[in-house]
Amino acid sequence: MCYLSCLKHVNGVVGNSSSGLLEVPSFKKGTINIGDRQRGRLQAASVIDCEPERASITTALDELFSTEFQSQLPLVENPYGRGGGASEAIVKVLEQRSLDDLLKKRFYDYPEK
Repeated sequence: MCYLSCLKHVNGVVGNSSSGLLEVPSFKKGTINIGDRQRGRLQAASVIDCEPERASITTALDELFSTEFQSQLPLVENPYGRGGGASEAIVKVLEQRSLDDLLKKRFYDYPEK
């Protein structure tokens, strides 16, 4: 919980953790994603990819703190969703299906020796 509370007080996060892609965009903060550890994952427009080199990280930091980039953050959509809707979606699907077959557990008795 401390990590999420800290996000209120920063302009962005820097690293190679999945949190920068999954949670941080929901807080309308930027992420500098260093290296290719998260390559292939969906990314919000608030994620800046860079190489694990000083010059590339410096360029990414300049972009993160730029007025233009910061002004776009309130418009960012998290591609992983806004949260809070998963349980409602699951209930809706379950309400539309028959659960009779799912609730029957079949037992098989082994013949006595």
